[in-house]
Amino acid sequence: MFPLYQLIPMILQGMASIIFSWIFWLIVLLVAMQYKRLTKVGSSLFDLPREPLWPSVLFATLFGVAGGVVGSILLVVVGISLFEVGIIYLWITALALMLFRQRFLCFAYAGGVISLMKIIFGVPDVSVPQIMGLVAILHMVESFLILGSAHLQPVPVYVRMKQGRIVGGFNLQKFWPLPIVALMAVFLPDPGVVQGGVAMPDWWPLIKPEYLQGQGDPVYYMLPVVAALGYGDIALTELPRYKTRRSALDLGLYSVILLFLAIMASYRPETAIIPALFGPLGHETLIILGQRREMGGQPYFVPPEQGVMLLYVLRGGPFRRAGLKDGDIILAVNSIVVNREREIRELLLLSGGSLEVEVLRGRKQSRLRKMVYLKPGENPGYIPVPEGQYDPYVEFSGSSGLLKKWLRKLRG
Repeated sequence: MFPLYQLIPMILQGMASIIFSWIFWLIVLLVAMQYKRLTKVGSSLFDLPREPLWPSVLFATLFGVAGGVVGSILLVVVGISLFEVGIIYLWITALALMLFRQRFLCFAYAGGVISLMKIIFGVPDVSVPQIMGLVAILHMVESFLILGSAHLQPVPVYVRMKQGRIVGGFNLQKFWPLPIVALMAVFLPDPGVVQGGVAMPDWWPLIKPEYLQGQGDPVYYMLPVVAALGYGDIALTELPRYKTRRSALDLGLYSVILLFLAIMASYRPETAIIPALFGPLGHETLIILGQRREMGGQPYFVPPEQGVMLLYVLRGGPFRRAGLKDGDIILAVNSIVVNREREIRELLLLSGGSLEVEVLRGRKQSRLRKMVYLKPGENPGYIPVPEGQYDPYVEFSGSSGLLKKWLRKLRG
């Protein structure tokens, strides 16, 4: 039986030590700066008051801590040892790859490159199963975070498709500070000198240590570290909660397959090439298929045949207080049928601050009636889907690398 009841208190103790350290709050500050940048994007495109920053940062921190607990347990159960991973090689390679394309700042690509170098050239001294196992677990944690929180507080945007059509959508970008407890393996000639250890089952670790075997028995101790995870996507063909659910399931399946391949490679070293290739290629396939699905699919946030669709309803605004949600279709205001957003604005001016709206909601097309109350001079707090070709928009053309941007500046 796996002694999880003994290990969890040790994991939580290690996480507490890193949460109260300055480096964790430095990561939180960097995450807050990213969310501040995102709120500026939304407010610059639309005439809406800027939403408060602290809820996004608070939710990201809480979910990051929860993800850290999950990730730490998985790292311990699998037996990933930082001694055999070569974290410094991963970071250097990831930063170098970012020069060519920003989304390559990911351990899936860096881990694949280092693993292939190890298989082909024999350097650096790292364990391919351990590296790809770490990549799998980090992406498994990311899938949990995407499922639980990536749909919260999305950034509304107007997007220009390749065909020239402007549609509504959401920029889904999330960042999470991640305090985790990882293992570090050392080899002692006499493990009996270690007091207060936890007896592990014979099958553990799932990924067997590769280096320094024969120089003693491995002894593992817990090392608290801090990391950060990020997620970036767009939702054009469905609501963010459905989009992120699909992304989380796809990423979760990818991480499970990669972890299985890493465990297999630890027992059959000749198969190490399989997780080394599947890590980056599988990750890139997920991104390409997701982009094609969004940019080539049927847009969801476009003017309906009847009524006015709301792309986004501002948190704390009059429409949100009345119970209206993103994606709702307003059919009538004060029993007057509306088909253009300007008609809603005109009726708001004539209403005297209160109005009844008839709404069509969700896939089941439920009809609802909501009462909206506006204070004098208050912004109604909503963004409609684009109705023409003259609305401000953004273009998603991929994440070019820093090297390309620098060269462009030099030529300019």
